[in-house]
Amino acid sequence: MFGNRRVPPHIVLIFSVLLGALCAVGAFFAMRSGSWLWAGLALVLAVWFVVDAVRSYGWNENKKRLAAEKQAAAR
Repeated sequence: MFGNRRVPPHIVLIFSVLLGALCAVGAFFAMRSGSWLWAGLALVLAVWFVVDAVRSYGWNENKKRLAAEKQAAAR
């Protein structure tokens, strides 16, 4: 749909952490109000975003490692 362009991993990491934290806060407040359905949904989304953040961190570190190897090989 968008061609070969992808969102940089560090941008995905930042937004995933922010959205994960926002969903976790939402889950907390939903639990306090006794709305278990919304709390469960927000908790699932929070876990989803945290897993996405961990994956994007791994992509970012892998990108740095490959760039360092490529630079070392060029010398």
